Amino acid sequence: MYKEEIEKLVEALHAELKIEDMPVSVEEIVEKLGMKIKMAPSNDFSGLLLRKAEGALIGVNSEESPLGQRFTIAHELGHFFLHKNKDAFVDHRHRGFAKDEKEKEANVFAAAFLMPRKKIVADIKELISNGIFEVEIESLSKKYEVSQEAMTYRLINLGLCKK
Repeated sequence: MYKEEIEKLVEALHAELKIEDMPVSVEEIVEKLGMKIKMAPSNDFSGLLLRKAEGALIGVNSEESPLGQRFTIAHELGHFFLHKNKDAFVDHRHRGFAKDEKEKEANVFAAAFLMPRKKIVADIKELISNGIFEVEIESLSKKYEVSQEAMTYRLINLGLCKK
């Protein structure tokens, strides 16, 4: 799936789920969708999605930072919406950069879900209108409750700042 298709899917989901306030409450969204989150320590993965006929479970590494856990939950939601499968399966989000295409797509979904394009663009326009010409990664990261690294990649991918 192309990035633009994922962006449009996320925009539609935000509208359907009535997500307007930032930061996105991933826990509330998971609950709204009738899914569950379980935390457990792991040396092997950041998160997993277990989908069965009766519902879905997102497992999250309890040893990750709270910001990392938020991204992992959003990433697993990406698999839930992008990679539908009627059978039970487990997907592991491993630490580090995604190499597999499905993992990359889930990362794009997570970034768009936690840092919606329209909201980010509006924030950048507001900063500029207030005479601030340098992107304030730290303040934007706090507003959206994501790591500075995640915010930087999101802004670069949206063409709103340079590397």
